[in-house]
Amino acid sequence: MTPELKPVKLALPTLCILAFALGTAHAKDPDLLSLGANHFRDTATVTDNPQNAVVTVSTENGYQEHHGPMRTVWDDEFLEGIIDKKTGQKSFLANVWITYIGSVRTYRTARYQAPNGPRSVPATSTGLEKTLCAVGDCTYTEHLSFPVEESTLRELAAQTASGKQSLWPFKLVAKSGPDYSGGFSNAEIAGLLAKVDDYGHDVPSAAAAGGTASPAIAGMASLKQQFGVGGIPVAATEDQPDRAGVLIIAVSGGSVAQKSGLIVGDIVYEFGGRSVRTPAELQAAVAACAANATVAVKLFRGTAAMAVTARF
Repeated sequence: MTPELKPVKLALPTLCILAFALGTAHAKDPDLLSLGANHFRDTATVTDNPQNAVVTVSTENGYQEHHGPMRTVWDDEFLEGIIDKKTGQKSFLANVWITYIGSVRTYRTARYQAPNGPRSVPATSTGLEKTLCAVGDCTYTEHLSFPVEESTLRELAAQTASGKQSLWPFKLVAKSGPDYSGGFSNAEIAGLLAKVDDYGHDVPSAAAAGGTASPAIAGMASLKQQFGVGGIPVAATEDQPDRAGVLIIAVSGGSVAQKSGLIVGDIVYEFGGRSVRTPAELQAAVAACAANATVAVKLFRGTAAMAVTARF
């Protein structure tokens, strides 16, 4: 005789846990390549920094990949466009947050394919977090950024016009441990550029003011022409407390900066004996130079400190 099956009563907390588990089992992130340029344009954030006179457009909210029942984000990749409000100059950064267990890897170099061939540029550490060391191996999260030319992004974004969705791959090379491979969709790139272009139409220019720039704009343009760089401030990190200054994100061809040997990815921390931590401080240091001056420029290239000579 088959024994009678009795209904099983589950406590409310158990039911809640089961409901949570079932719910998260079906809460899947959309595939990155299913998201179009309009999604990334509409979810992009715009941050206005009056102190540095720049606007930053970011795709950080556009896509994140979650893992496990707690929907943890281990790695994150997003793009930024930086607009100088006084000159309208644009520069672009790829940002990567990498989480791993073990020892610090210290990613130093980014490699990617540009229209004119493979590129290798310095990867700049913008932060390092360390957690869970008391319960075993430490968990680290490295925050990194590397510059990307606008021409490269424009060419990749053009692929979206044909409806072709693809990934633009890159690799970060570590000092110790495995390298990191990632990629951005051409739709994310197109969405960022659309948002940057939308804002760029509102940036004041000399032409819009009848051909005469304000003294502040004229001074900024003059300094850009004299030294020939674009930059953003970077703060020191826990493992490198002295590595702070102005991250060079653009170097004009034939400029004083290029002739002195400055490259994109350098962090300038002293100019002519003056400490510089922001673009405004660097601009002031350049403005203080006499005509035909020869100036020592101290910088970090990767983690190495070095100096070059700028001749005006």
